[in-house]
Order: sequence, then C-alpha cells, then structure tokens
Amino acid sequence: MRLSTIFTTLIVSVSALTITPRGNAPKSHDNTCFSMEKGVCMGYNADAANATTIIKLACEQVTSCTPGVVGNRPRVTGKTLGFPYTATLYVGDQCGGTETWSTEACVDLFNVFVEERCEKQFPHVEGMFQLGYQTAPCDGSFVSFNFGG
Repeated sequence: MRLSTIFTTLIVSVSALTITPRGNAPKSHDNTCFSMEKGVCMGYNADAANATTIIKLACEQVTSCTPGVVGNRPRVTGKTLGFPYTATLYVGDQCGGTETWSTEACVDLFNVFVEERCEKQFPHVEGMFQLGYQTAPCDGSFVSFNFGG
C-alpha cells in the first residue's frame, strides 16, 4: 500500500468523524425529574410561534437555578396581548432536573414535557403547540402551556 493511499484514507476517516451528527435530542430526554407518563394534555393546540414566544417570556424571568439550593422562586407566567394562552413556570429546588439552568434549557422542558408528551396522546399538527401541564415529582417544578391570557 502506498503512503499517499494511507494518508488519503486517514484524512477521509478523520473528516467523516468530524461531520458525523452527534444527535441533537434535547437534554430533557435524560431528565429524571419530570416524567413522560405523567401530566395532563388538553387535546387542543395553539400557534407554535406565539407559544414559543410566551414560553420564552416565562423562562426569561427565572435567571438562574442551582440544583439543591433552596430558592423560594415565584411562579411566573408568559403572556402576550391578543394571544389567549399563558405559559406558567415554577422552578423547584432541583431546577426541574436541569443541570445547567438557561432560557434554552427551560424552553426545552416545555417542548419535551408538554409538546412532545402530549403529541403521544393527540396527533401532531404542523405549526401548532400542544396545550398541557405537568408537575415534576422530584421537586414540584411546574410547566404549563394552557388557556388564559
């Protein structure tokens, strides 16, 4: 085998490793604080773009959380004028099972434990977000996207 063939094979192999997808599944799938078997799904849905906006508004109100630190964090809501739904969030002392708190991690809790979980009970509608809520058994954290606004 020629040396140039070996180098070419090596370069192609390394290139393949660097562009192989690593999987973009949300970290919440590893979350043991919430449960994919618990919670309530309403069987209704709302515009996903507006839902994401108000979920993010709620999540941005909780700027930090450190697992195990007692916080007495208030229940917060995200709303917007003209959209008759509300995102409600309470973050417990285990940060809802999120290791590193961020707005993105918070939005992910809604996406997995409301949207994805409820899509297992009710059919997916493109561009829509499922209505539902869940309380985490581990620390009482609560995520809800529901009627009211």
